[in-house]
Amino acid sequence: MLKKMFTSVLVCTYLFGGSYDDGLSLYKKENFKQAFENFLIASKEGDNRAMLNIGIMYANGDGIEKNQKTSFVWFEKSANAGNIYAFNKLGNIYASGIIVKQDFKKALKWFEKAGNAGNSEAAYNLGYLYTGGLGTKPDLKMALKWYEKSASAGNINAQLNLGFMYIGGQGTKVDYKKASFWIKKAKDTGSKKASLMWEEFNLEKY
Repeated sequence: MLKKMFTSVLVCTYLFGGSYDDGLSLYKKENFKQAFENFLIASKEGDNRAMLNIGIMYANGDGIEKNQKTSFVWFEKSANAGNIYAFNKLGNIYASGIIVKQDFKKALKWFEKAGNAGNSEAAYNLGYLYTGGLGTKPDLKMALKWYEKSASAGNINAQLNLGFMYIGGQGTKVDYKKASFWIKKAKDTGSKKASLMWEEFNLEKY
């Protein structure tokens, strides 16, 4: 999962010259030790992507001893330096309570930073927190807002939840037309859950 996230970071960011580029190239070749050294240099120059990647390497144990607490320190450095992937990562860490004490208020804070910056996973997580009243009071209208942001960016789980909320009138009026719209988007990706919902609620007629 973390390596998948690493790849996502590579695709979604543009490259500067110097140590970060070199570290990236070395990481792809699985020359982790030298990649780590290059990322360290880049991090000292303020590159928040390098900080994030160091955190991922500590979490994976890529060429260094695996250390979740140290990975958290680097994720925090990256987030404080403005990296939106690190915002979401910290949100997940605080929500799970695996590395640090579970704290949904802090999770909400970091997910909001990431969600406002356009991270669709964070937007989905915010919808979940507002639905369950985790770290905040339950607020179905806010949940709907964040699910819609995430769904619009292609998040299948958000599309499913949004469709279900329109079917049940949660945070909004019952609207089978909108439910059909979002469930179809999820169904068209091959989602079995969406197909079941499509049939169960006879959404084709909407």
